[in-house]
Amino acid sequence: MYAIACSVPSPLHVRDFVRLAHRDYGRKIGTASANAVLSPDRRFCWAGQGTYALYRHGLLPGPRNLEGASRLVLLAVSEPMTVDALDYCLKQLGYRYNVASLKNAVRSSKWITWQPDGRWAHTVGEAAEAELRREIPVVPDSQHAAWTGLRDVLARDVRGFIAQRSQRLRSLGSPHRFGLNWDEDPGALTLPT
Repeated sequence: MYAIACSVPSPLHVRDFVRLAHRDYGRKIGTASANAVLSPDRRFCWAGQGTYALYRHGLLPGPRNLEGASRLVLLAVSEPMTVDALDYCLKQLGYRYNVASLKNAVRSSKWITWQPDGRWAHTVGEAAEAELRREIPVVPDSQHAAWTGLRDVLARDVRGFIAQRSQRLRSLGSPHRFGLNWDEDPGALTLPT
């Protein structure tokens, strides 16, 4: 499975791992067996339901669900974000999911809180980072410098994604184009009044 992941440029669904194992290596593996191998193996990063890749493909090491990936992004950037902005950033990182699943994951998280301005935030600080690292094994506990480096690179990337998203939204012209409000204000993507 690892050799297959190394040979492709992006995340693969478990069915694709099975297909490539048969095509490239002559090995017949059942989908359930492939999933049983991929899901607990921390060399593989979760990229969505039944989808895995390597860290080099842009995904975050550690999280095995949307709540975990969202927590990492929000904690790294240390700023509240709308669900739409968070959705954009996670998809730029390579995650594959339905936005309704992200909304459910964020709403049900005990660590992500809704702010009065319509954005979602994760508690910041050393205690919050320690708790996140305990629940989501991003890097081994002894590798604090690796965690700090990963967090800082993620924060830089997310800020770049937000700037890219803002530029794309501005290039649409009117913030009410297509009958929607594209402003990053609370209630974004609602019909204008």
